[in-house]
Amino acid sequence: MRCALTITGKVQNAGYRGFIEDKARDRHLRGYVFNASDGSVQLVCEGAGDKIDDFVDVITLHEKDIFVENILKDNVVDPVSPLPDTFGRVKTDTKEDTNRKLDKGVDAIRSVKEDTLAIRNDTGAMVSILEKHTGLLETNTKLLETSAKFLERIAEK
Repeated sequence: MRCALTITGKVQNAGYRGFIEDKARDRHLRGYVFNASDGSVQLVCEGAGDKIDDFVDVITLHEKDIFVENILKDNVVDPVSPLPDTFGRVKTDTKEDTNRKLDKGVDAIRSVKEDTLAIRNDTGAMVSILEKHTGLLETNTKLLETSAKFLERIAEK
């Protein structure tokens, strides 16, 4: 069975094509997937009907970064072109798409850098607090030792 799927929703710029590719290969489907200029993700797949139905269920995500609103499935009755032996992605990104994705990556790296600096600052503050508590612990230990010696002397008398 060969079918074409058009997937709409929040489905681009989130790694969805890679997810689709992995799930299609897991099910030994043949075909390809690409981002369409209208914001949808489109694919053609071929395999056993039950595997395709399972595949459609698995790729219907409702998460923060990927939210599938609809999957339109059309059976391809008279296939015109051959499909690759394994499922893969077709690169359709324009220069603007690539630059936008690179900008998102740079923003993500900056966020990680800021989080790392915050953790380092928090760690420094925790070390300072621990050092203060260690000093207090040493002082309290000395007081307890002195008190124990004093009580021993009183007990001896």
